[in-house]
Amino acid sequence: MPEEECCREEKRAREFNEIATTVFAPVYPVIAGQVLEWTGIREGNAVDAGCGPALLAISIALQSRLRVYALDTSPAMLRLASGHIRSNGLVRRVVPVLGDVHELPFDDGTVDLVASRGSWFFWDDLSGAFREVQRVLSPGGYACIGGGFGTPLLKEQVAAAMKSGYSEWERGVEERMKRNNPVRIRDEFSRAGITAFRLIEDGTGLWAVFGKE
Repeated sequence: MPEEECCREEKRAREFNEIATTVFAPVYPVIAGQVLEWTGIREGNAVDAGCGPALLAISIALQSRLRVYALDTSPAMLRLASGHIRSNGLVRRVVPVLGDVHELPFDDGTVDLVASRGSWFFWDDLSGAFREVQRVLSPGGYACIGGGFGTPLLKEQVAAAMKSGYSEWERGVEERMKRNNPVRIRDEFSRAGITAFRLIEDGTGLWAVFGKE
């Protein structure tokens, strides 16, 4: 990667990490609990796809017996994730992995849980990613993919903090949620050939839960 692009990636990673570890910090433990409740998966292997600084991966590990692979396409982001993993004493439970959701570096049927918060807004091929996620799921495994804030109160708190410091944030959220709407998600599942799924709209976002067919 050219040096200039490396510097931009490092800057983006640091900026995202700053927001994730401050404004969004209370969201991740709540979402981890929801993912575990919705899927019923609490042991085995998990993947946090598009993990960023791995705060969801860490929260899932802390609330379960899962070994979590924190996967991201950004080496800079994974370096930050590694620091958070070490500081939480989880080096044996949460493993940073460089990879892409469109071509997951895991064998067929070897992952019990795939979770992802906020990443699907940036995936190039949703139906292809859904197929790839289902490929790696073990029999009885589940995926929980989407975007949300955990609770209405947390959503209000995050929105207030972000609007005060980032004038374009609210419009960006509206555009992303409008793009990844229930109609589109159902269409993408149809393209992927996945018929067994459910959508959860909890007032704070939209989630898709599906298993191995």
